[in-house]
Amino acid sequence: MKRNACYVIMGVFILAILCFSGCGGGGETSNNTKGTTANILKGVGWGYYNSAIDYMNNGATCLLAAKLYYAESIATSDIDSFSVTAPNGWHWTVTSPNISFNTTGSGKPYIGACMSYGDNPQAFPLAGLWTFEIKQKTGETSLLQESFHEPGSAVDATHFFLYTKEDWTPSTDPAQYVAALSRFPSQGYTVQYSTAGVGSITTTGLSGVNATFLGYEPNAYNFNCWLYDDSKGYLGYTISEYSSLDHSRTNLITANGELSIEPVSVYFSNGPTDLSKVKYIRFVYYDGLQFVPGSYSNWDQSSISSLIPVN
Repeated sequence: MKRNACYVIMGVFILAILCFSGCGGGGETSNNTKGTTANILKGVGWGYYNSAIDYMNNGATCLLAAKLYYAESIATSDIDSFSVTAPNGWHWTVTSPNISFNTTGSGKPYIGACMSYGDNPQAFPLAGLWTFEIKQKTGETSLLQESFHEPGSAVDATHFFLYTKEDWTPSTDPAQYVAALSRFPSQGYTVQYSTAGVGSITTTGLSGVNATFLGYEPNAYNFNCWLYDDSKGYLGYTISEYSSLDHSRTNLITANGELSIEPVSVYFSNGPTDLSKVKYIRFVYYDGLQFVPGSYSNWDQSSISSLIPVN
């Protein structure tokens, strides 16, 4: 069985889970959705990333983020490892010293990882039956099996691979591949900080770029911005353009289609909000139209733009 690099979920991916609690996959599986389980693994969630080359340090741009929910009765010290196996046999495992334990806003414990595909860092397996497994230190295991969705659809995927078209073009059996949600452009507009009032970050020229992007990317459904300091360290994130409760508009985009980030619309991970510290932003788009009207917060794919300087 082939193995791949596996990264414990940290920082920004945890943020994405907090902002979009569904984390793809139609939210999460229930017990025995398409496989078997003991009394440990209670559900799984997943989401694909099309990430700019400057996001990961391993050169991968097509990533899979997975989270595994486990029984509240299981202590973190009881978990030995967890693993994810793709339909084509590729396998990722994270052992206890590297596991990051987390809890949802409703108190559900989970563990997760962000994975890249060793055969092609610009692609990832998609269609077929995926296996998620948690192993306790007693040796007992629990697994669930699930099929992922075709991009922009809530039905099971038929393409064997997803790929980031900005970085790579399939040359062999292209019918087996489908493009991931596109990354938002990093050019054609300017981003600037203003000291007026309580301080704000706005754009000039974004409206036209955004309209063009949405014209060729039908699966883009919502977005927010991630914020960074002058050393490109992560600071926090903004509200989304549309509410995850009813898809009503927020105040992130003005009536003339420009970005308007104010302190009230930002969540800093540490300390008080100070927009003067923000020197770079990323536009992060999500799909999700396929889940309406069932849920406005679920998504299967997201795309992460390159770092964009704030003037």
